[in-house]
Amino acid sequence: MRVHTAAACVAALFLAASVFGHTVALRLLLLAAGILLTSIVISRNREEIRALPPIWLPFLLWGAWAALSLIWSLEPDRTLKEWRNEVFYTGAALWICYVGAQARDAIRIFPPVLGVAAVTACATALYDFAHGWEHYSVGWHGGPGDHSSALLVLMPCVAMAGWYALRARWPLWTRACLAALALLLFASAYTTLNRTIWLGFAVQFGLIGSLVLWRAKARGIATALTVAAVAGCGAIVLNIQAEREAIGAKSIEQDHRLALWPRIVDRIEERPLTGYGFGRGLLRDSLQQEFRALDQHLWHAHNIFLEALLQLGIPGVALLAVLLGATLREGWRAGRGPDEAAAACGIALLAVVAGMLVRNATDTLLVRQNALLFWGVAGVLLGLVVRPWRASS
Repeated sequence: MRVHTAAACVAALFLAASVFGHTVALRLLLLAAGILLTSIVISRNREEIRALPPIWLPFLLWGAWAALSLIWSLEPDRTLKEWRNEVFYTGAALWICYVGAQARDAIRIFPPVLGVAAVTACATALYDFAHGWEHYSVGWHGGPGDHSSALLVLMPCVAMAGWYALRARWPLWTRACLAALALLLFASAYTTLNRTIWLGFAVQFGLIGSLVLWRAKARGIATALTVAAVAGCGAIVLNIQAEREAIGAKSIEQDHRLALWPRIVDRIEERPLTGYGFGRGLLRDSLQQEFRALDQHLWHAHNIFLEALLQLGIPGVALLAVLLGATLREGWRAGRGPDEAAAACGIALLAVVAGMLVRNATDTLLVRQNALLFWGVAGVLLGLVVRPWRASS
């Protein structure tokens, strides 16, 4: 069991490192250590733990199709590199976190470690924001894109931990810490000056509130809470837009992505079945040349499903949809079950996926540290649902 605890500690530290930018070497070192320890745990405890997450098959099929695209990729070397980063590393993150979360001490390891990482990242973001946008955009928190993605992964976990803390009557100081952390995440979210994160929060809290109150058979209140969450975050979006325009950002009507997406569809129609090869940015040269006068950031699709179609064609986006659907199914099953600890994890998982989809509707950010954090947290939540001693903790 000591090895299993060590594996859980390494997995938790790996997730903590994934909250920050500029930690590539540390993440790889912890991932390698996690793979080694997890392999030892499985070899010694085959009858006590589940070795593979319930979504392993759709993840494998999606990864296999991505690997197969090496055959027709415009840049096979780039595709191989991206496959290693976005499939192999993320699959390993999902695996080590899933197995680590089944450790007996997992509930005492993952929340504190991730909580400290979240506080540190948010404090860094607030500090950098106070010193100007140029300083903020290259901070240790990862900049507005990566930080907003991390917050949308962490917020549902904090919210559902708070809900379960009330249900399980955890000590008052624990509940106070969770409430303070949620407020800190909200404050840090404002520093990103990102509109989509608030839409993501609206969807997440509407979903969480609806499912929690549905369990309590308070369906009318659930509907009212959903409307209130959407309205509140919508008001913040309007204020954020005013802040963005004050520093030179475009209005929503002038957003250059509205010109980009029709051109992406044209590219997809040229290779609808295979795409151009796995990896974000294989068409960066032609896109940058076409949109040079508008915006040099328009070098990829800026939408998760358009990006999947562009890279891997119709089979690729179908396999990605199956993978995300399988993840949502596991969250739905746990969220509707009688065990409140498992329900908290299941509802959090549903909200994490929903937030990720909203954030990636206008950008392609499920890459690098964001992908590692997303799939790692998914692994933790899935592992906490199935761990054999969950009922006794």
